[in-house]
Amino acid sequence: MKAVLFDLDNTIALEDLATARAFADASAIARGRVDTGALAAAAEAEAEVRWRSGPLFGWADGLGITSGEALWGDFAGPGEELASLRTFAPKYRRAVWRGALRRCGVVDAALASQLDAAFERARLAAEPLDPDAEAVLDELRNDYRLALVTNGAPAIQRAKLALTGLARRFDAVVVSGEIGAGKPDPRVVEAALGALGVGPHEAAMVGDSVERDVAAARAAGVYAVWLDRGSGPLASAGAGVQSSGAEKRGAAGSVRAREGLTGPTGADARITSLRELPALLAGLPRPPVSPRDSRGPRPE
Repeated sequence: MKAVLFDLDNTIALEDLATARAFADASAIARGRVDTGALAAAAEAEAEVRWRSGPLFGWADGLGITSGEALWGDFAGPGEELASLRTFAPKYRRAVWRGALRRCGVVDAALASQLDAAFERARLAAEPLDPDAEAVLDELRNDYRLALVTNGAPAIQRAKLALTGLARRFDAVVVSGEIGAGKPDPRVVEAALGALGVGPHEAAMVGDSVERDVAAARAAGVYAVWLDRGSGPLASAGAGVQSSGAEKRGAAGSVRAREGLTGPTGADARITSLRELPALLAGLPRPPVSPRDSRGPRPE
């Protein structure tokens, strides 16, 4: 085993938690007008309904772009679809917050605009990490080449990575929106293998989604490690925002964590926290080969 590929959302970074916090923080500015918890839930539901009924949902879902990301993200980049999203997103965001307020019995366009801006500020403020992510990545870098393989719009996913401060720990970063295919399509995994210069049988892929990450790894012939958030110490992180990340996780959405208990996942291995990963990899029959031996040191 020479390389390890990581998913970003809800694997390295706690995307659901970040989105839940942004909904809560934004809704707080309406305190005194509405129940803020009810408003946050209404905004999440309104976002999902409007996103799924939008004109570009099929294309966006294929790349793993979610309703929550459309409430704050930058859709910069070439291509007709991204250009269309840049036009669609501002209208979508205003409509979501107006609709959420209406669900709570309030009609106030000015407040909706304030909520829109507050959500974007909150979401851009931080990208919470799995508490084991930094230490595990630093440990694995000694023996493996590392890649990030993430679904989503290029500017959004790279903005998240910048917020984590982890970019320098990866030898390659592949974003689905940059290659026109998203997990479970194996092409996004194959692109990472090519960037690292390794074959499929020399790599492992780690991710929280059976439908996206495990399926893509298996299709590419890569050892698939399922990070089962539903059984681990961070199972409740972001529990208040299930649907906004459902596309990122796959069609089964919030039921993915139970899948390992009720049916086959297709994964080669299952872990419940990232800290279990180094020991799992070290125990595989193919011994780790330090990339530093043949490729020289990485820049720090």
